[in-house]
Amino acid sequence: MDSMHAFLPPLAAATSSLPQIVDDMGAFGLASLVILTLASIASWGVMFERWRFFRQLDKKVRDLRNIIRTRGLSSALVESETYLPSVEAAVLNEAHLFLAQRGVQGQLVLDDRAVAEAERSRLRALLEGRASAQFAVMERYLILLSTVASASPFLGLLATVWGIMHSFLSMATGGAASIDVVGPGIAEALVGTIAGLGAAIPALVGYNIFVRKVQKKESEIDLFLSRVVEYLVAVRGEEQAVMDTSSRPSPKTLAI
Repeated sequence: MDSMHAFLPPLAAATSSLPQIVDDMGAFGLASLVILTLASIASWGVMFERWRFFRQLDKKVRDLRNIIRTRGLSSALVESETYLPSVEAAVLNEAHLFLAQRGVQGQLVLDDRAVAEAERSRLRALLEGRASAQFAVMERYLILLSTVASASPFLGLLATVWGIMHSFLSMATGGAASIDVVGPGIAEALVGTIAGLGAAIPALVGYNIFVRKVQKKESEIDLFLSRVVEYLVAVRGEEQAVMDTSSRPSPKTLAI
């Protein structure tokens, strides 16, 4: 019992301000509040950094789309490194390296359909691997938001339970159940609840927003990969046929 009292604040009259409540909190309550405050600051920092990152990505993707529409896919392949770390630019950069290794530029045209299909499979595997690496970059630090959103309410709940337990111990020590006795413990409990929710709610909202952006990009990249692979590796005599289908644009205006 004596060791537990070391973590509890001294008995005091009911306080009327948040700074006074914090000043009267015990070691455990203060530790919980500090941890939750640091977690909240870290999550806001991550959200700001990710917001800037995704804003930069959106601009680079728009510029890359404009290059493809106005100057063609071949120009976008050559200049793709400029528009990193967007996933589209990474895919085109990997495709450019693939073509360079085979000594061609713009498009690999083969006479044998089986060989073309094999080359398409190799190219798609390379592009999917590069895209996965870029998605990992997009998801960077989101694990921190997820951790704060899931763990903060429980830490706040722990601080709440501790404060209520302190209230009961105060009643036992003081031999009375007045508001002056139980008030400090209840106030400490509520501060813990507020701190936990205050850290968790913004982190949860930010996490959901950024995860949704990643998921949307994943769905877009799948179609983009298919179009790039079919255009860059073609069977002789079918170069135009592949890109002239109703669901695909012309080779010079490949859309993202």
